[in-house]
Amino acid sequence: MADDVDSPSSSEVEGTEDRYFYLSDQEDDIAENVLQDLEDGQQEDCSWSVSSVITKESLLAAQKVDLRKVMELLALSEHNARTLLIHYRWDVERVFELLEQKGKDRLFSEAGLTIVENKMIDLSSCCDPFTCSICFEEVSPTAVTEMDCGHYYCNECWTEHFIVKINDGQSRRIRCMAPKCNAICDEAIVRSLVSTRHPDIADRFERFLLESYIEDNNKVKWCPSVPHCGNAIRVVGDIYCELECICGKQFCFSCLSEAHSPCSCIMWERWKKKCHDESETVN
Repeated sequence: MADDVDSPSSSEVEGTEDRYFYLSDQEDDIAENVLQDLEDGQQEDCSWSVSSVITKESLLAAQKVDLRKVMELLALSEHNARTLLIHYRWDVERVFELLEQKGKDRLFSEAGLTIVENKMIDLSSCCDPFTCSICFEEVSPTAVTEMDCGHYYCNECWTEHFIVKINDGQSRRIRCMAPKCNAICDEAIVRSLVSTRHPDIADRFERFLLESYIEDNNKVKWCPSVPHCGNAIRVVGDIYCELECICGKQFCFSCLSEAHSPCSCIMWERWKKKCHDESETVN
């Protein structure tokens, strides 16, 4: 466990009062609440938890493990499995629970996963040009792309749409351009069209998809080390626990502050605020 922040002794507090100021009633209440919290055992006890470190090199492999579980159970492509897991914050067990409760159709629709069995058009067999309903330009069938939801537009319009969404930070859930359609676009199509025009943006899109395993995951968090070591920590079990990264950083997984047991996260934040306010008053 990380070195505890030294709490001021009673003599130090009294000396501070003599030299600088008197504690207000509110500050007294905060200090008493901290002590009472510890005495009553109201802090978040870490019942059990198992943690593991995810390095930059193992991030993709860790993501693939969860993707494979959903792909095999629901017979989904990797793109559709990722769409489902991002929506449900990479909680595989939760996905399985909701599958039993809601059924497959509702589970999919709430996540923006739309799969149309019968496509609106068969692009491979068409010879006549299409008129894109976005730009109203006539294009050849080879310059048109249809999504899983059945909506199709020219590749130029799709590419512009993707680039705007990626630059706006919406890489992980780029929706179809059709009005009122909540379907998430196929990441393989996004990657293919964007990389042709802007390889750097396509690389950013790829990185965002990979890092969604941490950014959108309640059980995985970046190590709060400064400078950042590049590692993440995954916890199975109680999230109110203290961990140590392989870089040596010790911290509370719940609030990402330095290790502070036996204080709860709330009481630790109150104590830090109290110390900060006192320091500002002194200065």
